Amino acid sequence: LFTTVVTTRLNEALGLVYSSKESVIAALECNRGVYYSRSRAALWRKGDTSGHYQNLHRIDIDCDADALRFTVTQRGKDVKAFCHLNDLTCWGKPTGFRGLEETLAKRMKDAPVGSYTKRLFNDPVLLRNKLVEEAQELSECVSRQHGAEEMADVLYFAMVKAATLGVTLDDVAVELDKRDRKVTRRKGDSKEDRIKAADAILKK
Repeated sequence: LFTTVVTTRLNEALGLVYSSKESVIAALECNRGVYYSRSRAALWRKGDTSGHYQNLHRIDIDCDADALRFTVTQRGKDVKAFCHLNDLTCWGKPTGFRGLEETLAKRMKDAPVGSYTKRLFNDPVLLRNKLVEEAQELSECVSRQHGAEEMADVLYFAMVKAATLGVTLDDVAVELDKRDRKVTRRKGDSKEDRIKAADAILKK
């Protein structure tokens, strides 16, 4: 058997499982997370019982050639859970970007009274203005601490916008990987019309 680490496209560890030669072949054949269950002594196709299946993107072998890494997108009708405790990971609820993404998804479905996030969801003009405002403040930072604070603000509003479009962190990871593989790139000059539009928003 091969020790197998299951990760997201952002290299977040979801859990530790085991693979056999047969389970790896089965996973490649159906493009899903398929592993070997030691307790049942049989193949385990993740999600057949729980509904929390996985789309398989790639399989890697480690530097010592004695462990595997499955890169997957975790799915699920109610929640995206790898763990049997209904959490995304076997190490408890996610924090950071993934934790924020989960919170935003919950706010879209059922936000408490007075939720600022829900207000942003319902007011696209306010969300646009806050994105522009926070990006402008980040661009003018001169200290490390202030930069971290403004970056956190920008990421929050950007992820709210992404949530309204149905864009996930995994989607962003895919796009970044595509750009990393590009041989040629655009010049990257600033766009004068977009600068003028942002200035108009900030002057309101």
